[in-house]
Amino acid sequence: MKDSPICNPKPIKNFAHRRVLYFPMDIPSRLLLKFLSKKAAKEKKTPYGHFFLLPDKTVLLNAMSAPLAAFSVERLIASGATEIFLLGFCGAIDPRIKTGELVSASKAHSEEGTSHHYFPRRRVFYPSFSLKQQLENFLPSQISYNSLAVVSTDAPYRETRSWIKEKQKKQIGAVDMETSAVFSLSEFHGILSTSLMIISDELSSGAWKTGFHSASLESSVRECFLPLIQKI
Repeated sequence: MKDSPICNPKPIKNFAHRRVLYFPMDIPSRLLLKFLSKKAAKEKKTPYGHFFLLPDKTVLLNAMSAPLAAFSVERLIASGATEIFLLGFCGAIDPRIKTGELVSASKAHSEEGTSHHYFPRRRVFYPSFSLKQQLENFLPSQISYNSLAVVSTDAPYRETRSWIKEKQKKQIGAVDMETSAVFSLSEFHGILSTSLMIISDELSSGAWKTGFHSASLESSVRECFLPLIQKI
């Protein structure tokens, strides 16, 4: 007999949609927040994320890290969500990819602590490949992307030179904080999820080249993420 949890997620009242767009964080100009606030029929700001109700989807903004992803997405699943589109930011481990480029996660290695509670013996998780393809097809025709393995971590300030080299040997292309957790809890609940991210930092050389305030990052958000909010 399965051990049942003591605490169960409660639905988020009036935010029930099958389809969810999840943005773990915004960029410094708050472009996503400004855009969503204009489009949303309703919004709800909580300590675990900012929710926006659009006509055919719910959007979750500013729930960064695996634990917050699980807390918020669990509540959205309890509200009826069956498709999770993670649209986030990541650091480049593969030297061929640069700030502003897109990564569509082909699989996610878990180095965060959340997915272990869903699948104790698993360390690699996968998107729904039908949803991954659907998301890639939603991209504007002029936008290209890299389909790569990613790793999700709880400790961004422990990405050492030896850690980077180890990931490069395993052909892992990028690092974020949420993807493996979202894939694991989605599989656990029998729903679909996928992850598309914009490179915000470059780590491949063993030095940190941050691009979070760069024009190329903001341009990618404008050209990719804003159209996706309306298309998905």
